[in-house]
Amino acid sequence: MQQPLLSSPQSGMIVFSSSARILHMNGPARALMALFGKPYELWPQMAPESTPSILTELCSDVLAQLQRRIEVKDWAQFEMRRICHMVTPSLLLTGFGVPNSTNRELRIILTLHPLPSTPCAATDSQHLHQPADVQACISVAIS
Repeated sequence: MQQPLLSSPQSGMIVFSSSARILHMNGPARALMALFGKPYELWPQMAPESTPSILTELCSDVLAQLQRRIEVKDWAQFEMRRICHMVTPSLLLTGFGVPNSTNRELRIILTLHPLPSTPCAATDSQHLHQPADVQACISVAIS
């Protein structure tokens, strides 16, 4: 059974365009973005260059992976994950690429999930994020 996109009520979701412009942010994501500072609550006015770098880097990596998969017609689902230690609580970031029939309006969906505090997280806090982890899921044809 596949895990739901948002695994808890505290999980947030942000939809980005292929140019990393925020198209949609749900309420929990807005609350989690506030952890980065007051200006990050103002999502409609946020330009890609003012978005936290860990989010734009993950968007860029997801987009690059999606474009590679489109080129070779690999329609397997995938996700990329990173842990953001820049805020408390740390956030698990999961990115998905969403193609369409013309491949012009690609979308990137990021979910943000607060992680419980653990002693291990405190010793690992000097790292801003872990390398991307690409996971292939069930193969699905996109029409």
